[in-house]
Amino acid sequence: MRGITRLVFLSFLLSFGSISGSISQTPPHVDKTEQLVAEVVQAARTNQLSAERVLYAADQAIDAAAVIVSSIQNSRLIHSELRRLATGVPGARAIIVIGPDGKLNHDSYKYPALAVDLSDRAYFKEALTRSGLVIGQRAIGRTSGAAFIPLAKRLGTLTYVIVTTPYALVDVQSECGDCWSLAVQQGGKIVTMFPPEAEVSPNLLDVALKSNATTGVRVARYLNSVVAIAWRKSADFQMTSVSVRGLPDTAAVDIDIH
Repeated sequence: MRGITRLVFLSFLLSFGSISGSISQTPPHVDKTEQLVAEVVQAARTNQLSAERVLYAADQAIDAAAVIVSSIQNSRLIHSELRRLATGVPGARAIIVIGPDGKLNHDSYKYPALAVDLSDRAYFKEALTRSGLVIGQRAIGRTSGAAFIPLAKRLGTLTYVIVTTPYALVDVQSECGDCWSLAVQQGGKIVTMFPPEAEVSPNLLDVALKSNATTGVRVARYLNSVVAIAWRKSADFQMTSVSVRGLPDTAAVDIDIH
């Protein structure tokens, strides 16, 4: 009897353990979705911090470059000093200086600077029309053939450009296979994004750009999927950092994007 009682008792404990374990398990999709949304909010913050670290450094480097160019007459020494400044900007490949006619005057990457006309470049034209740092769109180097993101600023009659790697302004989120990171101009044009082949419609970006909130997150149905869209608008630069992450199809949706 004593053995039978013990077996019954053990059976009860095992049954109770399995029941209590099932009760304590995370409800399917609910907590997981909340966690993923929290992660995309954090990713947007990391995107902004990564971008602004580059932008602040670029702005300061350009100001320093202008002092060097205006005070040193030796072009080789200017090249050396520009090269030194470029090493202090995360993701920078070079600093170039463009004359008022669009001709390349100085290049921290190559000495002497090649005879190149950059007057047709969009970032050069934009820098002529307004003050402050211009965050240009992805371009291809005329001599290198390599892609880059231009950060340009006109000081006096000269335009200074920090040539940065394509993904310097975004966090690539290499640990996430269903995440996108974007840096977007105030007008809605994409400066850079990772992965580059991701399909992003203007309507998706409008969720962030047309919001009055400087930071936010929305869950949307997009291209037969459900995604979380988080954003952070820079207070000092005309740029919005956007992060997008896929969610379970059962997640509650705020809006539909067509």
